[in-house]
Amino acid sequence: MWKLKVLIQFVLAHLPKGEQINYLLQTLNNSHSPQKIAERIPSLLRELKRIDQYVELQGSSVLEIGTGWNAISALLLYLIGAKTVYTYDHVGHVRYKLLQNVINQMENQIEQIQSITSIPKSELMDRLAKVKDGANTEAIFERASIVYKAPGDAARSGLPDDSIDLVYSTAVLEHVRESVIHDLTVETKRVLKQNGVAYHSIALHDHYVSFDRNISKVNFLRYPEWMWRFFVKNKISYHNRLREKQFIEIFKSHAGKIKMIDNKIDPEDLEVLKTMKVDKRFLGMTPEELAVCYTKIVFSFQ
Repeated sequence: MWKLKVLIQFVLAHLPKGEQINYLLQTLNNSHSPQKIAERIPSLLRELKRIDQYVELQGSSVLEIGTGWNAISALLLYLIGAKTVYTYDHVGHVRYKLLQNVINQMENQIEQIQSITSIPKSELMDRLAKVKDGANTEAIFERASIVYKAPGDAARSGLPDDSIDLVYSTAVLEHVRESVIHDLTVETKRVLKQNGVAYHSIALHDHYVSFDRNISKVNFLRYPEWMWRFFVKNKISYHNRLREKQFIEIFKSHAGKIKMIDNKIDPEDLEVLKTMKVDKRFLGMTPEELAVCYTKIVFSFQ
């Protein structure tokens, strides 16, 4: 199944309607189901609440890298009080139906959202009511003060210097070229206010393991770079395989000051790495460095 999933996305990347077909397959797999959206809301809110320790989100200006299919992070940022969210994506993935699903699930979970955020329920309900009746994607975004740029380039945002409180991404940086991460970091440094921060949640595991439970989350580190580049580094399934250590080195190379690192290592992956032969690009890294499967990083340029 692992190889089949790789092959399917490889083919889709070379088809004229590959993005639409990929969305259809995701829908058939329930990737965009109301239940999946409902599961994501509390976890994303807790992440945003954690960011609030470093920069006040109420009244903030946010640059989001990677809007996704349903703009769930942008809508949550609006819900908890961000003044403006500038959100960029290389392709216009957003679907009106998915925006409606997110808003409906927010309404269904309003008690839990209030508990996590400590924002008065009446205030949250007023904000939801403002966007709920939006007749289309543009109307919802306008009412939520979300500026959607797709196709757009967050590394060339066009925003003024020192104008952004938070640069934010979740499950995005593992899907772009290493050179782009450098460009995004340079742009982050330019647009952040003096007390602003960048927050990136990065999924560092093999993204195909969910289709084959017998494979470890570090399985993809075994494949030679030429093969990985040919089959996986495409417009549908691009995955750079950078490890946490390498992301941190990139941020620091542009004078980023790390304020927080919160990562996860699966002990089973560590055991696999003790005997697994990895691609030469990962030689010199310890099993512990290679095994990080999730990381959350906050940095600034103070």
